[in-house]
Amino acid sequence: MMNFRVSKCRPALLLAGSVAGVVLSSGGCNIAQSLTENCTQFPGMVDTLSLGGDAQAFVQAAADIVNIADSMESAVLTACENIDGNLKVTDTWTAMGPSNGGTTDAEVTEACGKASAAISALLQADAGAQAECGLAVSGGQCDVSAMAEATCEGQCSASGSCTPPSVTASCQPGDLSGQCSGMCEANATCEGSATVEAQCSGTCEASCTGSCTPGTAPTVNCEGTCMGQCTGSCTATGGTAMMVSSAMCTGTCSGRCDAECDYTPGTPAHCDGTCQGTCNGNCTITAQSGVMCSGMATCRGGCMGTVTAPKCEGQVKPAMCSGSANCQAACQSHASLTASCTPPTVQLECAGSASASFTTLAMTLQANLPPILTAVQTQGPLVAQAGMTLSTTGQAVVDAAGSESAQALACARVAFTGATNASASINVTVQASASVSASAGGPAPPSM
Repeated sequence: MMNFRVSKCRPALLLAGSVAGVVLSSGGCNIAQSLTENCTQFPGMVDTLSLGGDAQAFVQAAADIVNIADSMESAVLTACENIDGNLKVTDTWTAMGPSNGGTTDAEVTEACGKASAAISALLQADAGAQAECGLAVSGGQCDVSAMAEATCEGQCSASGSCTPPSVTASCQPGDLSGQCSGMCEANATCEGSATVEAQCSGTCEASCTGSCTPGTAPTVNCEGTCMGQCTGSCTATGGTAMMVSSAMCTGTCSGRCDAECDYTPGTPAHCDGTCQGTCNGNCTITAQSGVMCSGMATCRGGCMGTVTAPKCEGQVKPAMCSGSANCQAACQSHASLTASCTPPTVQLECAGSASASFTTLAMTLQANLPPILTAVQTQGPLVAQAGMTLSTTGQAVVDAAGSESAQALACARVAFTGATNASASINVTVQASASVSASAGGPAPPSM
């Protein structure tokens, strides 16, 4: 965990400028320690400070990222350790952790690297097994509050108040989600979940009901009627199952199909091609005319109609109530760092009968992948972007704080150090999580 203590600072992580200059010219951590003593409220009690101006907003956002870096890294480390334990991986990571003079970053990297390797080895142990299994991911999102950004920005302004714009106005179009009265556009997303089915004509991240046709891959996972050639188990109507390879199957194909597969009603399956039907996760729409998401499913990224109960799943734009760009950047980061996040649900679906080792893998992924995918796909990218923003603006806040008060300067310096170290830690956590996700066939981090 990244329990923040400046007395254990790592100068190599500090950005160039006045903070690094003070630390290096005064024997490193000794001056930093004295700064902490002048800002004992960081990071756990920054809401009790009254620094005023940009410093208050920046110190709050820095405390947010320090606390989130700690909790996210802890959750991912626990998840990777659980996967390692369930897959009988020898512990080589504890020796790299803080209890043995190392760092949590090194411990997370090692534990998740071992988990990634174990998952890959298990999926590849049986020839073709990796192609016959698919990771179904349902739900998982973060909602960012425009009100949180505006409330923060109001603390920087002379009036002390700030009215936020509507969610629709403050959110990037591609991040806006809600109930859509019309069609959800091509390249937008119908958002389903484990309990909500979304209409789908496109790429389904979870389980599909209806039909599945091959996309870039030559075959698709099939649990139903294969309109082409089946590889796997073929069960004739009223008959027994027999193993086939690239053969016509008059009955139920359980394996791979090189053409359209019509899933057996009541038996949804992961579709790694184009799903035509419903999806109990996110469906990226490929139909040029769009899709009515239907029911309680939401549309994200393009609604040809009215959006009700809108939410923002990405960074909100600054409310522009303060003239300071540094305040706006800090408050935008604060809103992202305090977003309400819901983890996804995960299921590893394998065609045909699964061995005991595959059953163990499926169970451990279902239990432990959600915090890892949260770091990869939703909260992690939001936090990483906020860290980049705070690292960019922090030096200017420190420079300006010197003209406000000694406490503002001390807290801004400590916050700058904390935010920089936390940002580096978050990047390690996201990359470690991405390696595990990739090994299980899961998503990669979005491009920043």
